[in-house]
Amino acid sequence: MARRARPDLPPPREPFAAPEDARRQLARALARHAEVFGETPRGCWPSEGGVSPEVVELAAGLGVAWLASDEAVLQRSLDRDPRSGAHYRPWRMETRTGSVRLFFRDHELSDRIGFVYQRWNAADAVADFLERVRRIGREHSRPIVSVILDGENCWEGYEQDGGPFLDGLYDALARAPDIRTTTPSGVLARNETWPALPRLHSGSWIDADFHIWAGHPEKNRAWDLLSRTRRRLVARPDAPEDAWRALMKAEGSDWFWWLGEEHYTSDKPLFDALFRGHLRAVHEILGESVPLDLDVPISSPAKPERGEEPVAFLTPVLDGRQTHYYEWQAAGHRRVAGTGGAMHAGEGWIRDLYYGFDRRSLHLRLDFSAAPGPARGLRIEWLEPTALRLEIASLATGPVALDRMLQDGGTRALPEARGILEDVLELTLPLESLQVRPGDRVSFLLQVIQDGRPIESAPAGDAVRLQAPDESFDAAAWSP
Repeated sequence: MARRARPDLPPPREPFAAPEDARRQLARALARHAEVFGETPRGCWPSEGGVSPEVVELAAGLGVAWLASDEAVLQRSLDRDPRSGAHYRPWRMETRTGSVRLFFRDHELSDRIGFVYQRWNAADAVADFLERVRRIGREHSRPIVSVILDGENCWEGYEQDGGPFLDGLYDALARAPDIRTTTPSGVLARNETWPALPRLHSGSWIDADFHIWAGHPEKNRAWDLLSRTRRRLVARPDAPEDAWRALMKAEGSDWFWWLGEEHYTSDKPLFDALFRGHLRAVHEILGESVPLDLDVPISSPAKPERGEEPVAFLTPVLDGRQTHYYEWQAAGHRRVAGTGGAMHAGEGWIRDLYYGFDRRSLHLRLDFSAAPGPARGLRIEWLEPTALRLEIASLATGPVALDRMLQDGGTRALPEARGILEDVLELTLPLESLQVRPGDRVSFLLQVIQDGRPIESAPAGDAVRLQAPDESFDAAAWSP
């Protein structure tokens, strides 16, 4: 649906479509409203003003009489000049489950309350609002002007939380002989015939699309995590209701609002952790082990430390030794020992981690603080762009074999991946096997395992985050 409005948006790797969840969310919201206010609402502003033909049909099936969105959505639906005033009346949309009336808000008036008037003197703001409404009345015949705010968070920017402005506005509207206030349900009670909307564009209150909630790598990774968690839940027909509640909390739009770069909050790491916490709860309620990728923050650190990113292509000799001084000189490097994360006594097994690319492969080098021995293995948790788990069953010296762990618990050999452990462990992983394309965001972490259980993770507290090289990588590395 997001790419219906913006085909240029990069999609998440894991497709997510759950209309049954949307229906359940809306049904619960209607029931909660009736419980609190003693009456089932006749209509609503969907989350983020987001509408589509599917949303309207779903709402009609639940008995919703009206929905509201932004005027830009109507403009995209009609391909009409925004000055036409088409949004100053409701529209009728017929679906297989019933008929719904659609109201489209006046974007300018709504955003003036949401973003502008908080910086004005209250009396001046009220006067400006009424003058703009009257201008619409002069320019259009019997307009129905919808003013709708997405959320309540504008009032904290107003003097006394908006009290003086709201008191002045309601008083002025009550005394205005030429302006009559009403509600969408009040408009529909007139039983007038409204024009049919032949096509509904899929979009939200921001730019009539969904780019705020999808497309950015951070947002897409959140969708991937949500999709994988839901898939595990659906596979358990005996899942407790609490598990579904945890998932539904993670399906809220505001988690995705704060990911990416469009909006800033110092609480972003907290929101990131809370979102992943809801997904963790699903697995915990099901009695399953929590996937390691839910321990890794979605949002990237502000800036990598010096030396953490590769600076040029690598061509290491795969022999389990530092063959010459410059062999790994261009690699990214993480000092692991002493950063925590080990579950056994002592310093920790992995001391240093090196990583880099050539045009076809990712190269890894692990320096151990002591020989891990054949009783221990290595797990590579590949988090982006596609979730994969690779394992080396035994860290005995000599050539090592990598297996891909399958969802059914089985394994599949990866003969195209090569590795050898002598003084150090050197690995070469073809990018094609990892489903990595040029320019993709890449993230992974490592675990030393014993008896099938992790005893140490590296790096501690986050993942290695890189960008797969494209054709310009080597040139950029040598540019001044």
